[in-house]
Amino acid sequence: MIAWAFWAFVLAATLFRVVYVENGVIDLAPDEAHYWEWSRNLDLSYYSKGPLVAYIVYLGTRFFGHTPLGVRIGAIVISVLTAWLLFVFVRELARDDGRTGLYAVVVLQAVPLFAAGSILMTIDAPFLLFWVLTMICLWRAIHSGASGYWLLAGAAMGLGLLAKYAMVFVLPSLLLYFLLAPESRHWLARREPYLGALVTLGIFSQVLIWNAQHDWVSFRHTASRAPAAGIDLARVAEFLGGQFFLLTPLIACGIGYGVWRGWREGFIQRREPARFLMSFALPMFGFFFLLSFRSKVQANWTAPAYVPAALLTVLALRHCWAQLGRRGRRWLGGAVTAGLLLGFGVTAVAHETELLSGAGFALPPEYDPTVRLKGWRDMGNAVSRIKREMETQNRVFLFSERYQVTSELAFYVEGQPRAYNVNLGRRLNQYDLWGGVAGLRGWDAIYVTEGERRLAEPILRAFERISGPEIVRVQRGERIIRAFSVFRCYGFKEFSPPPGKVGY
Repeated sequence: MIAWAFWAFVLAATLFRVVYVENGVIDLAPDEAHYWEWSRNLDLSYYSKGPLVAYIVYLGTRFFGHTPLGVRIGAIVISVLTAWLLFVFVRELARDDGRTGLYAVVVLQAVPLFAAGSILMTIDAPFLLFWVLTMICLWRAIHSGASGYWLLAGAAMGLGLLAKYAMVFVLPSLLLYFLLAPESRHWLARREPYLGALVTLGIFSQVLIWNAQHDWVSFRHTASRAPAAGIDLARVAEFLGGQFFLLTPLIACGIGYGVWRGWREGFIQRREPARFLMSFALPMFGFFFLLSFRSKVQANWTAPAYVPAALLTVLALRHCWAQLGRRGRRWLGGAVTAGLLLGFGVTAVAHETELLSGAGFALPPEYDPTVRLKGWRDMGNAVSRIKREMETQNRVFLFSERYQVTSELAFYVEGQPRAYNVNLGRRLNQYDLWGGVAGLRGWDAIYVTEGERRLAEPILRAFERISGPEIVRVQRGERIIRAFSVFRCYGFKEFSPPPGKVGY
């Protein structure tokens, strides 16, 4: 019965996501469009990330076309697989009929951070899947004695690294666990963990090969993002506030309680599974919390740490429920219900913030998290019209100075043509590795930039004549939520990027 309830909940959520994407409520996020560009140029790796996201998008577009659903179907399918793995894992940890696992899945689906990751096809969806799978394999390898799970953990970690390099946090998590669990340290003297590490290295080797062929550009990019000098408490507050918002307040408090119980049971009393789960929650969250004192940290970077934290929470609440009387259970049930309702309510609003506008509480564009997911189709339609007009006289190419705009142009302009990204002093990106506009001398062009802006001097010098801008304003109701400046450029000569040190 519990398994049926789990599948009914997951399939209902999946159906909603498919319909939501098909209805085009939100456009592709810039990163989604950029990964789609990667999928049109398959390779062993890419400038800033591993190749797994491009492979997944490639498969999705093979079955569903070069459409938003084709790009996002991978995230939707991965969300089902991740939910199933969590259900199985918690059932194993709790040793019950699956009820606790069902609660864990429902709690995570009520968190806006994880709900967004179940629709948007970014590197976080496959990363989270393989993070959970690696945890399961390591738990079974250590506690069942089945040595084959070390090889499976190595494979899962290798695939996770192909999604996001932060998968390396498995190593400090595992070392912390061995520090807390002396009875398990005998594994360090056996060959199985090291064979698993060789499997990881074998899978990840394609990224190393690609980087060796491209002057180790991914590692240069990562090294260039070193923390800034000095401590900025405003960034710390922004980081913690972002966590609170993405979890929603009541769920954040619940997870805080679960982590507190996990600290007491896992680190002080050395009890399982709290000891194992805390070992996989603390290093990642602790690292990014400390990093926030010196650098800006995106709120979603800590998402994998919340998976074991959420499992600690449902296990702790399960224990509390068994200890409470009727009045206490009524209070706890009401608090959990209120937390879930608030979480699902915030998640619903995050799917469509115009719900607030209809209720008279319109968010200013700078505080609306969905603004970056709107207006790209409108921009593409406007550029498509201009491109048709200009192509009656000459061949036309599209370009921008930002990779986000370039990627959206390539996806949303009619015919999905190749678009180019010029360097006006920015750091390198994947477009620079694919080559630029040098071979397009004599062509006309359409240049698009976000906001209402003037042309930079290098672009003015690159063409015989430029007209514009034509402003594309994106409205929702009576609100203007963003704007684009579109310039018609005639007679391309050559583009000379500004001199200076190459930024990574």
